[in-house]
Amino acid sequence: MTRVVVTRSAEDVDRLAERLAAAGHLPVKLPLLAIEPTHSLPTIDDVPLATTAVIYTSVNAVRHGFEEVAKAITSEGPATIAVGAKTREELLKKGVRAESPLREDSEGILALLKALSQSITHAVLVKGQGGRDLIETSLVSLGVHLSVIECYQRVWPDVMEASFLSAVSVESPSIIHVASGETLTRLTDLCWAYGVAVFDTHTLVVPSQRVADQARELGWQSRIVAAGAGDEALLEAVANIS
Repeated sequence: MTRVVVTRSAEDVDRLAERLAAAGHLPVKLPLLAIEPTHSLPTIDDVPLATTAVIYTSVNAVRHGFEEVAKAITSEGPATIAVGAKTREELLKKGVRAESPLREDSEGILALLKALSQSITHAVLVKGQGGRDLIETSLVSLGVHLSVIECYQRVWPDVMEASFLSAVSVESPSIIHVASGETLTRLTDLCWAYGVAVFDTHTLVVPSQRVADQARELGWQSRIVAAGAGDEALLEAVANIS
């Protein structure tokens, strides 16, 4: 039985823990962030449907931004792009079919945009506050008219020392799943704050090579790059390690 520490947001940690348990693993829930909707959303500029791409960068972007997009843009016409399989599934629940890249990150989205047969002149980017700006800067440099909807924010709640130590301060090697660079930074900061030197004890499962490189710079010795940040990618990575 593989012990897996899950650091996803409070909104997702229970679901992922249940899936890990069903697969025969021992999940340990340690939500390091929470997601809150923003109080105001910008108005989307008029966009030509035939040459517009609507891009959702996460499941939370669908949860908190879809209704705003739907008010301004019909589902018929623009290309819809989801960062990964889980985001694509969330859009399908809304009745919208989306494409998603094999590489589930900003670089994958940009590659998929380039591969689209139609010429994209406009893009609506649905995302959270902060995070990487690679998509924005890349599209603007290509002359694409960009409307950005920042529909949620990441909140870093207090993590009780006892809960944190119970999750990570164990002698036997465990897997720790981190789905973003921001969460990795939070995890590392808490290790230093609570005096837990486990950087050479546990194996991190991260969503991309970029986050793996960040983990190496922060001192984490064992790193596994999953196929993305979603549930399936983690389950596959854990199965391969086990």
